[in-house]
Amino acid sequence: MNRSWVDKSQIRFSGSDGGDPWTVDYGSHSFLDPHFVDHPSRQGRIFWQLYKRSRIDDDAYRANIAKLLHPLDTPAHRGDLERMVGYLSEVNAYLDELVDLLPEDASEHAQQMPRITACNDMRTLLSILFSREDRRCRYEAQRKLYLTQMLIDIEHSRDIQDGPRHKSYFEKLVTQALWDHKKDSHLLQVGFEMEPDGETIRYNINPRPGQQRWDFNSIFIEPLVQGRKIPLDILYYSCRFKRSVTPVSFELVDGHHKVLEKRRWGAMRSSRNGSILSKMIRRSIADPDDISDLLGAMFIVPDEEGVNDLLTILNTRFGSLLHWRNVTDTSGSGTDSSRLNPQSGKGYKVFKGDLDILHPNPEPGRQPYSFKVEIQIYTLEGFLRTVHGSHSASHMALKLRQFLYGLVPRLFPRDIYGQDWISLG
Repeated sequence: MNRSWVDKSQIRFSGSDGGDPWTVDYGSHSFLDPHFVDHPSRQGRIFWQLYKRSRIDDDAYRANIAKLLHPLDTPAHRGDLERMVGYLSEVNAYLDELVDLLPEDASEHAQQMPRITACNDMRTLLSILFSREDRRCRYEAQRKLYLTQMLIDIEHSRDIQDGPRHKSYFEKLVTQALWDHKKDSHLLQVGFEMEPDGETIRYNINPRPGQQRWDFNSIFIEPLVQGRKIPLDILYYSCRFKRSVTPVSFELVDGHHKVLEKRRWGAMRSSRNGSILSKMIRRSIADPDDISDLLGAMFIVPDEEGVNDLLTILNTRFGSLLHWRNVTDTSGSGTDSSRLNPQSGKGYKVFKGDLDILHPNPEPGRQPYSFKVEIQIYTLEGFLRTVHGSHSASHMALKLRQFLYGLVPRLFPRDIYGQDWISLG
Protein backbone atom coordinates (compact mmCIF):
# COMPACT_ATOMS: atom_id res chain seq x y z
CA MET A 1 0.00 0.00 0.00
CA ASN A 2 1.33 3.45 -0.92
CA ARG A 3 1.43 5.44 2.34
CA SER A 4 4.07 8.03 1.48
CA TRP A 5 1.76 10.99 0.88
CA VAL A 6 -0.80 10.36 3.63
CA ASP A 7 -0.74 12.75 6.59
CA LYS A 8 -0.10 10.35 9.48
CA SER A 9 -1.97 12.64 11.87
CA GLN A 10 -5.15 11.46 10.15
CA ILE A 11 -4.41 7.80 10.88
CA ARG A 12 -6.10 7.63 14.25
CA PHE A 13 -8.76 5.52 15.89
CA SER A 14 -12.20 6.77 14.99
CA GLY A 15 -14.41 3.99 16.29
CA SER A 16 -18.02 4.82 17.00
CA ASP A 17 -17.61 4.36 20.74
CA GLY A 18 -14.11 5.81 21.04
CA GLY A 19 -13.14 2.71 23.04
CA ASP A 20 -10.16 0.40 23.12
CA PRO A 21 -9.38 -0.78 19.55
CA TRP A 22 -7.98 -4.03 20.95
CA THR A 23 -11.38 -5.00 22.38
CA VAL A 24 -12.91 -7.39 19.85
CA ASP A 25 -16.32 -9.06 19.73
CA TYR A 26 -15.74 -12.54 18.28
CA GLY A 27 -19.45 -13.36 18.06
CA SER A 28 -19.42 -13.70 14.26
CA HIS A 29 -15.95 -15.23 14.02
CA SER A 30 -15.61 -17.35 17.15
CA PHE A 31 -12.75 -19.37 15.64
CA LEU A 32 -10.59 -16.23 15.68
CA ASP A 33 -11.04 -15.96 19.44
CA PRO A 34 -7.66 -16.82 21.00
CA HIS A 35 -9.56 -18.48 23.87
CA PHE A 36 -11.85 -20.56 21.67
CA VAL A 37 -10.44 -23.96 22.68
CA ASP A 38 -10.06 -22.90 26.32
CA HIS A 39 -13.73 -22.16 26.95
CA PRO A 40 -16.10 -25.16 27.15
CA SER A 41 -18.80 -24.94 24.48
CA ARG A 42 -20.83 -27.29 22.32
CA GLN A 43 -19.17 -25.84 19.25
CA GLY A 44 -15.74 -26.51 20.71
CA ARG A 45 -16.78 -30.04 21.71
CA ILE A 46 -17.87 -30.83 18.15
CA PHE A 47 -14.57 -29.45 16.89
CA TRP A 48 -12.67 -31.69 19.32
CA GLN A 49 -14.66 -34.77 18.28
CA LEU A 50 -13.93 -34.01 14.63
CA TYR A 51 -10.23 -33.89 15.44
CA LYS A 52 -10.31 -37.17 17.39
CA ARG A 53 -12.05 -39.04 14.55
CA SER A 54 -9.75 -37.62 11.88
CA ARG A 55 -6.61 -38.36 13.91
CA ILE A 56 -7.10 -42.12 13.93
CA ASP A 57 -9.20 -42.74 10.83
CA ASP A 58 -7.94 -41.80 7.37
CA ASP A 59 -11.34 -42.47 5.80
CA ALA A 60 -13.05 -40.16 8.32
CA TYR A 61 -10.49 -37.46 7.56
CA ARG A 62 -11.02 -37.71 3.80
CA ALA A 63 -14.80 -37.73 4.34
CA ASN A 64 -14.58 -34.52 6.35
CA ILE A 65 -12.51 -32.90 3.61
CA ALA A 66 -15.10 -34.00 1.05
CA LYS A 67 -17.87 -32.34 3.09
CA LEU A 68 -16.01 -29.05 2.85
CA LEU A 69 -15.64 -29.24 -0.91
CA HIS A 70 -18.65 -31.19 -2.24
CA PRO A 71 -22.39 -31.63 -1.63
CA LEU A 72 -23.38 -34.19 0.99
CA ASP A 73 -23.33 -37.84 -0.02
CA THR A 74 -20.71 -37.05 -2.67
CA PRO A 75 -17.77 -39.45 -2.41
CA ALA A 76 -14.31 -38.08 -1.76
CA HIS A 77 -12.38 -37.14 -4.89
CA ARG A 78 -8.80 -38.12 -5.54
CA GLY A 79 -7.71 -34.48 -5.77
CA ASP A 80 -9.43 -33.23 -2.58
CA LEU A 81 -6.28 -33.18 -0.46
CA GLU A 82 -4.42 -31.27 -3.16
CA ARG A 83 -7.26 -28.73 -3.32
CA MET A 84 -7.02 -28.23 0.42
CA VAL A 85 -3.29 -27.61 0.10
CA GLY A 86 -4.18 -24.85 -2.36
CA TYR A 87 -6.57 -23.16 0.10
CA LEU A 88 -4.12 -23.45 2.99
CA SER A 89 -1.38 -21.93 0.84
CA GLU A 90 -3.75 -19.07 0.00
CA VAL A 91 -4.03 -18.25 3.69
CA ASN A 92 -0.23 -18.06 3.90
CA ALA A 93 -0.18 -15.60 0.99
CA TYR A 94 -3.00 -13.52 2.49
CA LEU A 95 -1.37 -13.20 5.90
CA ASP A 96 2.04 -12.48 4.35
CA GLU A 97 0.57 -9.51 2.48
CA LEU A 98 -1.12 -8.22 5.63
CA VAL A 99 2.14 -8.43 7.54
CA ASP A 100 3.90 -6.53 4.75
CA LEU A 101 1.53 -3.60 5.33
CA LEU A 102 2.77 -3.16 8.89
CA PRO A 103 5.64 -0.85 9.88
CA GLU A 104 8.96 -2.68 9.64
CA ASP A 105 9.48 -3.33 13.35
CA ALA A 106 5.88 -4.47 13.81
CA SER A 107 6.11 -6.60 10.67
CA GLU A 108 9.00 -8.57 12.15
CA HIS A 109 6.99 -9.25 15.31
CA ALA A 110 3.90 -10.44 13.42
CA GLN A 111 5.61 -12.77 10.93
CA GLN A 112 3.89 -16.15 10.74
CA MET A 113 5.68 -18.95 12.52
CA PRO A 114 7.64 -21.03 9.98
CA ARG A 115 6.19 -24.26 11.37
CA ILE A 116 2.66 -23.08 10.58
CA THR A 117 3.38 -21.68 7.12
CA ALA A 118 5.14 -24.93 6.20
CA CYS A 119 2.13 -26.99 7.29
CA ASN A 120 -0.54 -27.33 4.60
CA ASP A 121 -2.35 -30.31 6.10
CA MET A 122 -5.52 -29.75 8.11
CA ARG A 123 -5.06 -32.82 10.28
CA THR A 124 -1.59 -31.70 11.35
CA LEU A 125 -2.86 -28.19 12.09
CA LEU A 126 -5.62 -29.69 14.25
CA SER A 127 -3.06 -31.75 16.14
CA ILE A 128 -1.04 -28.58 16.82
CA LEU A 129 -4.16 -26.73 17.98
CA PHE A 130 -5.05 -29.41 20.53
CA SER A 131 -1.46 -29.99 21.65
CA ARG A 132 0.65 -28.50 24.43
CA GLU A 133 2.66 -26.45 21.97
CA ASP A 134 3.51 -22.79 22.43
CA ARG A 135 0.30 -20.76 22.71
CA ARG A 136 1.09 -18.57 19.70
CA CYS A 137 1.83 -21.65 17.61
CA ARG A 138 -1.55 -23.16 18.56
CA TYR A 139 -3.35 -19.89 17.81
CA GLU A 140 -1.74 -19.51 14.39
CA ALA A 141 -2.81 -23.07 13.54
CA GLN A 142 -6.37 -22.20 14.63
CA ARG A 143 -6.32 -18.97 12.61
CA LYS A 144 -5.06 -20.75 9.51
CA LEU A 145 -7.77 -23.40 9.77
CA TYR A 146 -10.54 -20.82 10.10
CA LEU A 147 -9.32 -18.53 7.32
CA THR A 148 -9.14 -21.60 5.09
CA GLN A 149 -12.78 -22.35 5.87
CA MET A 150 -13.70 -18.72 5.07
CA LEU A 151 -11.96 -18.92 1.68
CA ILE A 152 -13.88 -22.10 0.89
CA ASP A 153 -17.13 -20.35 1.86
CA ILE A 154 -16.27 -17.47 -0.48
CA GLU A 155 -15.68 -19.88 -3.35
CA HIS A 156 -19.06 -21.53 -2.70
CA SER A 157 -21.09 -18.31 -2.46
CA ARG A 158 -23.78 -18.11 -5.15
CA ASP A 159 -23.68 -14.29 -5.18
CA ILE A 160 -19.94 -14.39 -5.82
CA GLN A 161 -20.19 -17.07 -8.48
CA ASP A 162 -22.89 -15.05 -10.28
CA GLY A 163 -21.11 -11.73 -9.77
CA PRO A 164 -19.67 -11.36 -13.30
CA ARG A 165 -23.10 -12.03 -14.82
CA HIS A 166 -24.74 -9.47 -12.51
CA LYS A 167 -22.09 -6.89 -13.37
CA SER A 168 -22.61 -7.42 -17.08
CA TYR A 169 -26.39 -7.06 -16.73
CA PHE A 170 -26.09 -3.91 -14.62
CA GLU A 171 -23.66 -2.30 -17.04
CA LYS A 172 -26.05 -2.99 -19.90
CA LEU A 173 -28.77 -1.15 -17.99
CA VAL A 174 -26.40 1.75 -17.22
CA THR A 175 -25.53 2.02 -20.90
CA GLN A 176 -29.21 2.24 -21.80
CA ALA A 177 -29.90 4.80 -19.07
CA LEU A 178 -26.80 6.98 -19.51
CA TRP A 179 -24.26 6.28 -22.22
CA ASP A 180 -26.79 5.82 -25.04
CA HIS A 181 -27.56 9.52 -24.45
CA LYS A 182 -23.97 10.72 -24.71
CA LYS A 183 -23.56 14.05 -26.49
CA ASP A 184 -19.90 14.84 -25.91
CA SER A 185 -16.79 13.93 -23.93
CA HIS A 186 -13.70 15.88 -23.01
CA LEU A 187 -10.62 15.76 -20.80
CA LEU A 188 -10.97 17.95 -17.73
CA GLN A 189 -7.93 18.90 -15.64
CA VAL A 190 -8.69 20.12 -12.14
CA GLY A 191 -6.27 21.74 -9.71
CA PHE A 192 -7.15 21.56 -6.04
CA GLU A 193 -5.90 22.47 -2.58
CA MET A 194 -7.25 22.54 0.95
CA GLU A 195 -8.43 25.76 2.55
CA PRO A 196 -6.90 26.87 5.88
CA ASP A 197 -10.00 25.54 7.70
CA GLY A 198 -8.71 22.02 7.00
CA GLU A 199 -12.10 21.04 5.61
CA THR A 200 -13.00 22.88 2.40
CA ILE A 201 -11.38 21.92 -0.89
CA ARG A 202 -10.83 24.77 -3.33
CA TYR A 203 -10.58 23.70 -6.96
CA ASN A 204 -10.32 25.26 -10.41
CA ILE A 205 -9.96 24.35 -14.06
CA ASN A 206 -6.40 24.62 -15.44
CA PRO A 207 -4.26 23.76 -12.41
CA ARG A 208 -1.88 26.35 -11.04
CA PRO A 209 1.69 25.65 -9.87
CA GLY A 210 1.75 24.06 -6.42
CA GLN A 211 -1.74 22.59 -6.67
CA GLN A 212 -2.54 18.90 -6.71
CA ARG A 213 -4.12 17.82 -9.99
CA TRP A 214 -6.65 15.28 -11.12
CA ASP A 215 -7.61 14.36 -14.68
CA PHE A 216 -11.20 13.44 -15.56
CA ASN A 217 -12.59 12.05 -18.80
CA SER A 218 -15.93 13.82 -18.50
CA ILE A 219 -18.96 12.56 -20.43
CA PHE A 220 -21.87 14.89 -21.16
CA ILE A 221 -25.28 13.19 -21.48
CA GLU A 222 -28.77 14.52 -22.12
CA PRO A 223 -31.38 11.80 -21.60
CA LEU A 224 -35.10 12.47 -21.94
CA VAL A 225 -36.69 11.76 -18.54
CA GLN A 226 -40.43 12.09 -18.02
CA GLY A 227 -40.79 14.50 -20.91
CA ARG A 228 -37.78 16.74 -20.16
CA LYS A 229 -34.12 16.59 -21.10
CA ILE A 230 -31.66 16.41 -18.23
CA PRO A 231 -28.20 17.76 -19.15
CA LEU A 232 -25.54 16.21 -16.95
CA ASP A 233 -21.75 15.99 -16.88
CA ILE A 234 -20.50 12.72 -15.42
CA LEU A 235 -16.86 13.30 -14.60
CA TYR A 236 -16.09 9.70 -13.71
CA TYR A 237 -17.79 6.32 -13.62
CA SER A 238 -16.61 2.87 -12.63
CA CYS A 239 -18.33 -0.41 -11.94
CA ARG A 240 -16.45 -3.15 -10.17
CA PHE A 241 -17.10 -6.65 -8.93
CA LYS A 242 -15.20 -6.99 -5.67
CA ARG A 243 -13.69 -10.34 -6.47
CA SER A 244 -12.36 -9.65 -9.96
CA VAL A 245 -11.39 -5.98 -10.12
CA THR A 246 -8.51 -4.41 -8.25
CA PRO A 247 -9.68 -1.58 -6.00
CA VAL A 248 -8.73 1.87 -7.23
CA SER A 249 -5.47 3.07 -5.68
CA PHE A 250 -4.14 6.61 -5.61
CA GLU A 251 -0.53 7.45 -6.35
CA LEU A 252 1.35 10.70 -6.70
CA VAL A 253 2.84 10.74 -10.20
CA ASP A 254 4.66 13.73 -11.68
CA GLY A 255 2.92 16.17 -9.37
CA HIS A 256 -0.63 15.00 -9.96
CA HIS A 257 -2.78 12.04 -9.04
CA LYS A 258 -3.75 9.34 -11.47
CA VAL A 259 -6.25 6.53 -11.02
CA LEU A 260 -4.27 3.32 -11.19
CA GLU A 261 -5.58 -0.21 -11.08
CA LYS A 262 -3.00 -1.98 -8.95
CA ARG A 263 -3.02 -5.68 -8.27
CA ARG A 264 -3.62 -6.19 -4.57
CA TRP A 265 -3.26 -9.65 -3.04
CA GLY A 266 -1.18 -10.47 -6.09
CA ALA A 267 0.33 -13.55 -4.47
CA MET A 268 -3.11 -15.15 -4.13
CA ARG A 269 -4.33 -17.33 -6.97
CA SER A 270 -8.05 -16.98 -6.30
CA SER A 271 -8.79 -13.70 -8.03
CA ARG A 272 -8.43 -11.32 -5.11
CA ASN A 273 -10.52 -13.17 -2.58
CA GLY A 274 -8.33 -11.30 -0.10
CA SER A 275 -10.48 -8.18 -0.35
CA ILE A 276 -13.63 -10.14 0.43
CA LEU A 277 -11.95 -12.02 3.26
CA SER A 278 -10.73 -8.77 4.81
CA LYS A 279 -14.16 -7.17 4.65
CA MET A 280 -15.81 -10.18 6.28
CA ILE A 281 -13.35 -10.03 9.17
CA ARG A 282 -13.51 -6.24 9.61
CA ARG A 283 -17.29 -6.04 9.46
CA SER A 284 -17.99 -9.23 11.45
CA ILE A 285 -19.70 -10.85 8.46
CA ALA A 286 -19.85 -14.63 8.69
CA ASP A 287 -21.60 -15.31 5.35
CA PRO A 288 -20.10 -13.86 2.14
CA ASP A 289 -23.63 -13.58 0.69
CA ASP A 290 -24.30 -10.90 3.33
CA ILE A 291 -21.77 -8.50 1.79
CA SER A 292 -23.82 -5.65 0.33
CA ASP A 293 -21.15 -4.17 -1.94
CA LEU A 294 -19.89 -7.19 -3.85
CA LEU A 295 -20.97 -5.18 -6.86
CA GLY A 296 -20.42 -1.44 -6.73
CA ALA A 297 -20.78 1.57 -9.01
CA MET A 298 -19.21 4.98 -8.42
CA PHE A 299 -20.16 8.27 -10.08
CA ILE A 300 -18.59 11.72 -9.78
CA VAL A 301 -20.71 14.71 -10.82
CA PRO A 302 -19.93 18.44 -10.60
CA ASP A 303 -22.20 19.50 -7.73
CA GLU A 304 -25.27 18.78 -5.61
CA GLU A 305 -27.61 19.55 -8.51
CA GLY A 306 -25.77 16.87 -10.45
CA VAL A 307 -26.39 14.38 -7.61
CA ASN A 308 -30.12 15.11 -7.76
CA ASP A 309 -30.21 14.84 -11.56
CA LEU A 310 -28.35 11.53 -11.57
CA LEU A 311 -30.67 10.10 -8.91
CA THR A 312 -33.66 11.21 -10.96
CA ILE A 313 -32.30 9.34 -13.99
CA LEU A 314 -31.41 6.21 -12.00
CA ASN A 315 -34.73 6.10 -10.17
CA THR A 316 -36.67 6.56 -13.40
CA ARG A 317 -34.69 3.83 -15.13
CA PHE A 318 -34.28 1.30 -12.32
CA GLY A 319 -37.38 1.79 -10.18
CA SER A 320 -38.76 3.75 -7.27
CA LEU A 321 -37.25 4.73 -3.94
CA LEU A 322 -38.52 1.42 -2.62
CA HIS A 323 -35.65 -0.25 -4.46
CA TRP A 324 -33.06 1.52 -2.28
CA ARG A 325 -31.75 0.06 0.97
CA ASN A 326 -29.21 1.23 3.54
CA VAL A 327 -29.08 4.77 2.16
CA THR A 328 -26.49 7.09 3.71
CA ASP A 329 -26.40 10.74 2.65
CA THR A 330 -23.67 13.01 4.00
CA SER A 331 -23.52 15.04 0.79
CA GLY A 332 -24.97 18.54 0.74
CA SER A 333 -27.20 18.99 3.77
CA GLY A 334 -27.24 15.26 4.50
CA THR A 335 -26.79 14.43 8.18
CA ASP A 336 -26.30 10.66 8.07
CA SER A 337 -22.67 10.62 9.26
CA SER A 338 -23.55 8.22 12.09
CA ARG A 339 -24.42 5.61 9.46
CA LEU A 340 -20.94 5.65 7.92
CA ASN A 341 -18.28 3.06 8.54
CA PRO A 342 -16.76 3.71 12.01
CA GLN A 343 -13.36 4.29 10.37
CA SER A 344 -14.70 6.96 7.97
CA GLY A 345 -13.07 10.35 8.46
CA LYS A 346 -14.81 13.55 9.41
CA GLY A 347 -15.89 15.51 6.35
CA TYR A 348 -16.53 12.47 4.15
CA LYS A 349 -19.27 13.56 1.74
CA VAL A 350 -21.15 11.01 -0.33
CA PHE A 351 -24.58 9.72 -1.28
CA LYS A 352 -24.57 5.96 -1.21
CA GLY A 353 -27.04 3.13 -0.94
CA ASP A 354 -27.77 -0.41 -2.06
CA LEU A 355 -29.94 -0.52 -5.17
CA ASP A 356 -31.95 -3.69 -5.82
CA ILE A 357 -31.83 -4.84 -9.44
CA LEU A 358 -34.22 -7.50 -10.72
CA HIS A 359 -32.45 -10.07 -12.88
CA PRO A 360 -34.24 -12.48 -15.25
CA ASN A 361 -34.10 -15.98 -13.83
CA PRO A 362 -32.09 -18.30 -16.13
CA GLU A 363 -34.37 -21.20 -15.13
CA PRO A 364 -37.53 -21.22 -17.28
CA GLY A 365 -40.75 -20.46 -15.43
CA ARG A 366 -39.00 -19.14 -12.31
CA GLN A 367 -39.54 -15.67 -10.86
CA PRO A 368 -36.85 -13.03 -11.44
CA TYR A 369 -34.51 -12.56 -8.51
CA SER A 370 -32.80 -9.45 -7.17
CA PHE A 371 -29.17 -8.61 -6.56
CA LYS A 372 -27.67 -5.53 -4.92
CA VAL A 373 -25.42 -2.84 -6.33
CA GLU A 374 -23.85 -0.34 -3.96
CA ILE A 375 -24.17 3.07 -5.65
CA GLN A 376 -21.80 5.84 -4.57
CA ILE A 377 -22.27 9.37 -5.91
CA TYR A 378 -19.73 12.09 -5.15
CA THR A 379 -19.69 15.75 -6.00
CA LEU A 380 -16.38 16.95 -7.41
CA GLU A 381 -15.42 18.55 -4.11
CA GLY A 382 -16.53 15.50 -2.13
CA PHE A 383 -14.34 13.26 -4.27
CA LEU A 384 -11.31 15.58 -4.08
CA ARG A 385 -11.55 15.38 -0.30
CA THR A 386 -10.96 11.64 -0.55
CA VAL A 387 -7.80 12.03 -2.64
CA HIS A 388 -6.20 14.89 -0.71
CA GLY A 389 -3.61 13.23 1.52
CA SER A 390 -4.06 15.70 4.41
CA HIS A 391 -7.86 15.73 4.51
CA SER A 392 -9.65 13.79 7.22
CA ALA A 393 -11.75 12.14 4.49
CA SER A 394 -8.65 10.79 2.68
CA HIS A 395 -9.45 7.43 1.12
CA MET A 396 -5.92 6.15 1.68
CA ALA A 397 -6.09 7.14 5.34
CA LEU A 398 -9.43 5.31 5.56
CA LYS A 399 -7.88 2.14 4.15
CA LEU A 400 -5.05 2.34 6.65
CA ARG A 401 -7.50 2.86 9.52
CA GLN A 402 -9.58 -0.09 8.34
CA PHE A 403 -6.45 -2.23 8.28
CA LEU A 404 -5.02 -1.05 11.60
CA TYR A 405 -8.26 -1.01 13.59
CA GLY A 406 -10.38 -3.50 11.66
CA LEU A 407 -7.92 -6.32 10.93
CA VAL A 408 -4.90 -6.09 13.23
CA PRO A 409 -6.76 -6.58 16.56
CA ARG A 410 -8.78 -9.46 15.09
CA LEU A 411 -5.98 -11.38 13.39
CA PHE A 412 -3.14 -10.48 15.75
CA PRO A 413 -4.96 -10.39 19.14
CA ARG A 414 -3.18 -8.81 22.06
CA ASP A 415 -3.62 -11.94 24.21
CA ILE A 416 -1.26 -13.68 21.79
CA TYR A 417 0.94 -10.94 20.33
CA GLY A 418 0.72 -8.29 23.06
CA GLN A 419 -0.26 -4.70 22.34
CA ASP A 420 3.02 -2.85 22.66
CA TRP A 421 4.41 -4.18 19.37
CA ILE A 422 2.29 -1.68 17.43
CA SER A 423 0.65 1.58 18.50
CA LEU A 424 -3.05 1.91 17.70
CA GLY A 425 -3.53 5.16 19.60
